[in-house]
Amino acid sequence: MRPFLLDLQAGGRPDFPALVEALGDVLPLLADLARTPQDPEWHGEGDVATHTHLVLAEAYDLAEGLRPEDRLVFVLAAALHDLGKALTTRRAEADTGQRRTISPRHADRGRSYLAYRLPELGLPYPVVHTVMALVGHHHDLGRTLNIGSERAYRRLARQANLPLLYLLEVADIRGRIAADQGARLEDLELFRLGAEEYGMWGNPEPYREWREVIDGTLAAFPPEYRDLVREQGILDYEAGLIQTPEEAVARGYAARAGFPQLVVTCGPSGSGKSAWVAGHLPDYDVVSLDLLREELAGKRADQSVNGRVLQEAKERLKASLRAGRRVVWDATNTRRDFRGIPLRLGFDYGALTTLAVFQPPLSTVFERNPVRTHAVPAQVVASQVENAEFPYVTEAHRTVVLDEFQRPVARTP
Repeated sequence: MRPFLLDLQAGGRPDFPALVEALGDVLPLLADLARTPQDPEWHGEGDVATHTHLVLAEAYDLAEGLRPEDRLVFVLAAALHDLGKALTTRRAEADTGQRRTISPRHADRGRSYLAYRLPELGLPYPVVHTVMALVGHHHDLGRTLNIGSERAYRRLARQANLPLLYLLEVADIRGRIAADQGARLEDLELFRLGAEEYGMWGNPEPYREWREVIDGTLAAFPPEYRDLVREQGILDYEAGLIQTPEEAVARGYAARAGFPQLVVTCGPSGSGKSAWVAGHLPDYDVVSLDLLREELAGKRADQSVNGRVLQEAKERLKASLRAGRRVVWDATNTRRDFRGIPLRLGFDYGALTTLAVFQPPLSTVFERNPVRTHAVPAQVVASQVENAEFPYVTEAHRTVVLDEFQRPVARTP
């Protein structure tokens, strides 16, 4: 980890320009924040860099008393929370006919931008993932409060550290000039009270009782079956379809006769997906979009047959799922809509779905690609990274994240 980050962890208070100078080689988007405007009604302080400078100052005060590891995560998230605005800010006409400055989905874009760049800083992966979660979910407190249900709080609590997320939003609101600042801070207190009432505040395992009930009831069954019943039950609960873990056990009864398993890879070209599949899933059926392009057009790079390739891939996947086999869909799948195709089929056929997410540092991707047997043009790899939508744990039953050495660095559940 860089000395600058070690100092930040130990209590340093660099201002935003100093942070841009220290981290700008890995996060060049930081330099664009000074040129990124904001709507004056909600951000009277000015551009995104000015806002972030104020948020960072508030974060230092709020960080008093945090453990060093939590301080590092919190301060980095405060500095990076609006990074995605540099990618998404535009002018648009509102319902009132006024032209407004908007930044749709900037939290999600910022999270994905950080996914392959934060590892370049030598940060431990738990730090990387916690920062990403805070950045990606920093607008979800208000949405959760508006819904107000226990399931909404549980869903957010299993994706982000709620006390740190709360502190980030306090710093975010204090660091801007707007007429609704007081009301927004009051809403945050209501959010905190709701999280405490539902037992989600500082709860690292919001579904512990579900795990205990389901795993205890199904102790005699294989772990894959317990995972399917538990994780599908959680998704069904969050969708409002069931209320209790006992209902999840009942809904999973049919799968006792057998069920397919689906692994979907996700990562840019050169991140090690196919090598991992060959080494770790040797007895799985493989649906590879690259191999299908080679089969149908004679070469992997031929994009003119993508429609035929996708249709054939879906048919082969459905055949494996119908037969109850284990199958892997091997493709980049860096976009949510692309990986959603096999995942939806997996859910439809009652499969246990797993996302295998490859998250090497950005430099590793570009270093490996030219020496691969089937190298991909550098501009294609760059496009995959720039347009990547890093997965959320809610997209599949299980998620495993692997580093540049194909070692698991995060696993859910």
